[in-house]
Amino acid sequence: MPVVPGSAPPDFGRVGFIGLGDMGEPMAHNLLSAGFDVTVFNRKRAPLFVAAEKGASIAENVASLTQDCLTIGICVWNDEQLTDAVLGPKGLITGDAEKLTLIVHSTVRPQSIDHIVEAFAPKGWEVVDAPVSGLRPASLAGTLTLMVGAPQDTFERLLPYFNTVGQHVLHVGEKPGLGEVSKICNNLMAQCNLYAVIEAMKLGSSYGMDEEMVRQVAGVSTGRSWFSENLHVADHLILNHPQRDVLYKDLWEAVFASKHQDLQLMVAGVAALSAPALIEERRAQLEARNKSE
Repeated sequence: MPVVPGSAPPDFGRVGFIGLGDMGEPMAHNLLSAGFDVTVFNRKRAPLFVAAEKGASIAENVASLTQDCLTIGICVWNDEQLTDAVLGPKGLITGDAEKLTLIVHSTVRPQSIDHIVEAFAPKGWEVVDAPVSGLRPASLAGTLTLMVGAPQDTFERLLPYFNTVGQHVLHVGEKPGLGEVSKICNNLMAQCNLYAVIEAMKLGSSYGMDEEMVRQVAGVSTGRSWFSENLHVADHLILNHPQRDVLYKDLWEAVFASKHQDLQLMVAGVAALSAPALIEERRAQLEARNKSE
């Protein structure tokens, strides 16, 4: 649903938010628009000032968020950034709050969530994972999909927060980490399909077939998929996203998660190994096309 001004419960308590990047910044802004009291932290200073203009307080460091925030959301890029922000020598773990709920919006390995849960246990702090899907336009509109791993009572308590940043809020299980599992499974399917679309167009083009016609045929046949109909989204990310591994990072998360379960994901593994070359080839093709227009 669109963000509703004043929809924050008066007794929800102050919210902290770490990571004002491509996805996190609109999420924090939407919480502010809904009337939540929000304190933000980000390594780069410029987004902090934008949030402050919208009513946010600025934390001096990550650990200081634990002083008055009962709930803290974090949306950083990968496992390393998450672990550093939460468990590093200057991370949240060094705070001394009596009560705290951390909501992890990043797409990371479920084992990273397990590690945080274990580290937080002596403090009595709670961890919820709620990775998001929908790209920046959905984050701006407050219409993200959230896959939440949390006990039922915690999930219900956090619904005002979740419903502010997302439209489809799915409680995928009571164990923190299952949100990551569901997000990785989704992205495994999506990204493997993307590379199949790119290779199908590559094959068709080699025979003189227009790549748009390849996708048009798929659109009314069994090859139809989200990426066959929305390839422009992938092309935009390939050309413009600051993280060059945006379209294959999560394939490696799936591979690592499967190893932990003694599984072999052969299709995902081959796609993960092939993806960098396919992406660079597609980028060169798109750049050459743009120059010729």
